[in-house]
Amino acid sequence: MQTSLDPESRQVLLDNLRQALGAEQVITDDSTRRLVSEDVYRSGHLPLAVLRPRSTAEVAAAVTAVVRAGCGLFVRGGGMSYTDAYLPDRDAAVILDTSGLNKIREINANDLTVTVEAGCTWAALDAALAPHDVRPIFWGPMSGKLATVGGGMSQGAATFGSGRHGPSNVAALGFEVVLADGRVLVTGGAAQPNHSNFFRHYGPDLTGLFTSDAGALGVKTAVTLQLEPRAKLGDGLSFAFDSFENLAAGVARVSRAGLATEVFGAETALARQVADASTFKSDLKTLWAVSQAARNPITGIKRVLQIAANGRRFLKDSQYTISFLTEGQSGAELRRNLRGIRAAIGSEGYEIPNTMATITRAMPFPEPMVLGPGGRRLLPLHGIVPHSIVGPLHEAVQKYLQDQSAVCREHDVDVFLVYSTLGRSGFLYELVIYWQDEWNTLHRATLSEEVLKYFEEGPARPAARQYVDELKTALVDIMYDHGAAHLQIGRLYPYTRDRSEPSMALLRQIKTEVDPTGLINPGALGLS
Repeated sequence: MQTSLDPESRQVLLDNLRQALGAEQVITDDSTRRLVSEDVYRSGHLPLAVLRPRSTAEVAAAVTAVVRAGCGLFVRGGGMSYTDAYLPDRDAAVILDTSGLNKIREINANDLTVTVEAGCTWAALDAALAPHDVRPIFWGPMSGKLATVGGGMSQGAATFGSGRHGPSNVAALGFEVVLADGRVLVTGGAAQPNHSNFFRHYGPDLTGLFTSDAGALGVKTAVTLQLEPRAKLGDGLSFAFDSFENLAAGVARVSRAGLATEVFGAETALARQVADASTFKSDLKTLWAVSQAARNPITGIKRVLQIAANGRRFLKDSQYTISFLTEGQSGAELRRNLRGIRAAIGSEGYEIPNTMATITRAMPFPEPMVLGPGGRRLLPLHGIVPHSIVGPLHEAVQKYLQDQSAVCREHDVDVFLVYSTLGRSGFLYELVIYWQDEWNTLHRATLSEEVLKYFEEGPARPAARQYVDELKTALVDIMYDHGAAHLQIGRLYPYTRDRSEPSMALLRQIKTEVDPTGLINPGALGLS
């Protein structure tokens, strides 16, 4: 592994890149290099340069130049990772920032497909598709104001559409990918002349091969997504539970019945902290968005008054909460779904004001919160398990955290649980670790001044940071022991651990074929 370049080789590479992309697209100032070499959790090596190509041809030229120089190429989307997904692990590194690849190439509302470049954000894509009354079957994570479509395809994501369809990559019909030698690979039907990517499952699924690959197999420059008509009506229900066992049982019934488009919740202790930390100004902004999202002014006023009167009362009396969003093309269909959700929850939970469901429908892409309540640092860790396993997983996690409670108090570390569903069979179990520590450049760049002024940055706490790293490793191991799968694999989750020899041999052979020198996102997915 070449860890650094001598000054002459570095200058030759930068000159070649400037010639290929234009000087303004090869960025070498310290502040930009520092910003893009950080994720939500930590920092990587400072890259030699940040590249912002604006076309597939420019990406191909950049990849060719970087690989020939023996330099690692790390690909960054919206920067919302916490798994070292794009952090350089060496000084001989260049970061390719996909934000310049942000065009929507074609919207075909008749055939229900859209082809979009990898650096387009989910929020921008949603806004462009709204006038056509369509959307992707997965239409974004809550961080979609910054998170990109290419990142969602490479790393995996969940939220909007996940309750019914699953994670982000189920929406992919075909990719355009630049390989390590500069060749452009097209997957799906469009790989043949005069064919389009309207049908993914024609022969071996090469599109599937490049989904959730952590960017290890090439640089995605465009993706074709499956669309669906937007629902005419939507609503939501929220429930509280006194035990995790009752919560999991109710969620499983709703999930298996396919009644909800989105499912999300949190233990009430975290919801209380978030509610206590919110500001009057942000509350007003939220209420305004709710009123504007209503189908008529009277409905909007009623919803605002309900939230203002009842929005936080349930936080005093429950252990866990869950919200279900559902949709219908008619009032009758929507009412059937709501009745079905209530029947599935039954007496194991009790209905509470649907504050979170209403706010989420009104503001699907809020400002990404890369810091926790009050400005604490955060690290989310998740595992996806079938409904039958989530109970034993929860018991094991709670036992471990109980054993660690004294050390957590010593370092002022809190661990809270949030959860959602993926399709009919997946329960996404996510632990969020909070601790007080100094911020990095990405935190300050992501949050607005309006938000930051209500937060307080803590002092540097390396001992707490080291303990969080130990917690991270232990919790991921517990998830592994319970057969968990993961999105956003990056360099964190143990995808290659104990994997069968034939599958690992094939995976390594594929990596060697598309990236012989191992310089495209090296280390991602657990590969060199």
